[in-house]
Formats: sequence, structure tokens, C-alpha cells
Amino acid sequence: MSRVPAVAGWFVAVVALLKLRRRLELVADAEHELRGPATALGLTCERMRRDSAARSYAQPLDAQLSRLRKALEDLAAARHGRRAAERRRPQELDPLVSGTAAGRRLDWRAGPVRVVADRGRLAQALGNLLANAAEHGAGPVQVRGRRVPGAVRVEVRNRLPESRSPGEGVRGGPDGSTPGLSRGRGLRIARRAAESAGGRLEIGSDGDQVVAALELPVEEPRADAA
Repeated sequence: MSRVPAVAGWFVAVVALLKLRRRLELVADAEHELRGPATALGLTCERMRRDSAARSYAQPLDAQLSRLRKALEDLAAARHGRRAAERRRPQELDPLVSGTAAGRRLDWRAGPVRVVADRGRLAQALGNLLANAAEHGAGPVQVRGRRVPGAVRVEVRNRLPESRSPGEGVRGGPDGSTPGLSRGRGLRIARRAAESAGGRLEIGSDGDQVVAALELPVEEPRADAA
């Protein structure tokens, strides 16, 4: 009789293992099917860059492709219980911001600026901040870029929802969430991306506006550079 619970335990473990294997196979299938369209879109983007009539559409598409490719890397790594490795390289930030913010109000006064970061992670951060503002704020979303000592500050702004008064302000929670304005997941992803580039994410308010500010250290040109 003592063997019955042990056999039952093994049976439950085997069933759970088979279910997990099935889920991983479904994830692998989904990843495979996403990579095909991502490759096709990448080739289309390359052709658009070479076409003067379509070149203006290539930048927004390229920004979203950077985010998509990083998500695919994360999806592949998630099957092994981890996130994809960071690929930190010098990046031109202003084209990425203008591409991600296409269709929104952009006030860029930081000039040409380079940061050392994973391009996909930057695209994730910017995309999530814009989505968070559109979903949980009110009115048009504005993106601002300014230089601050040693860094560049990218702000995503729009109005507080009518349900909140300007006097309440907005403070980010300890997990990166903003009570009443976000479910937290997008801001956590954006915060991790900022920290991976040596920067930070701040959530606050300015009058009647919600402000999500991404500060990233700038790669300063070397004095001996040609």
C-alpha cells in the first residue's frame, strides 16, 4: 500500500512534465512563425531606405523592428528561464526617438546624441512609455528631448486623467508602477531597459501633466578623436 502514493506522485510529475514540454513546443512554434514576418519586414525596410519616396516611412518601421527583434530574443531565452543578453553599443538616439514617436508631437532640442545601449531595449523603453501615456493619461502625447549634465533626458508627457486632480501628483511605486495610471508591466520593462544602459526612469507630474522621463548617459566624443 505504501507504494501507491509514490506511484501516484510519479504519475503526476510525468503528466506535468509532458504538459510543460507541450507548452514549450507551442512557444517554439510561435517564435518560429514570428521570425519569418520579422525578416520580411526587415528586408522591406531596407528597400524603403533606398527609395526616396518611401524613406520617411523606414525610420518608424525600423524602430518597431528593433523592439520586435529584442522581444523575439527574449522569447527564445525565456524557454531556458532567462532574458536575452544585452548588446550594448553606441547608438544614435535621436533617430530612434523620432521613429518611435512618429505621429506624436516631438520637441527635440538635444541635438545629435549618442548613448551606449542595446537598441532593442531602448525601443522597448520608448515604446512602453508612449503606450503607457496613451492608455493611462489623457490628451495628445508629447515627446521632449533635452541635454542635462552628462546625459540626455527624454520626456513623454500628456495630461492627467480627469479622475485625478493636479494637486495629487504622480509617484512611481517601488515596482515601477504608477498607481491609477499603469498596470506596471510596461514601466518595469522600461525601467530595466534604462538601468541596463546606465540610466534611470522617473515618473512624476508637472502641473496637470504626467511626465515619464528617461535619462541616459551620453557617450561624449574623445578629445583625441579625429
